[in-house]
Amino acid sequence: MVVCLGQYQLMGRTVPTWRNRVEAELLSLDNYRRALNSVDRKALTRLINGVRNRRTAGGMLPAHDSWKPMLLSMLLECYSKISELENMIENLTAEE
Repeated sequence: MVVCLGQYQLMGRTVPTWRNRVEAELLSLDNYRRALNSVDRKALTRLINGVRNRRTAGGMLPAHDSWKPMLLSMLLECYSKISELENMIENLTAEE
């Protein structure tokens, strides 16, 4: 059995792997990303990289909808950046 998922052709599996499903979803965002201004495009690219960095964790969440674990990964990416910035501010204020 050959399953076509975007540009991928998968053989021998009835369900595409988590990695392939996520990549197909991320590829579907390309037109949207291209339409964004440069600042928003960079922000979306960071979020997409956050999803890719957390792919293993996303695969542990059994979900038919790929977007739930993807959005969780994007939220974690945002929170990580906020936390990093908070720590930088605390360090700067402690030095004064």
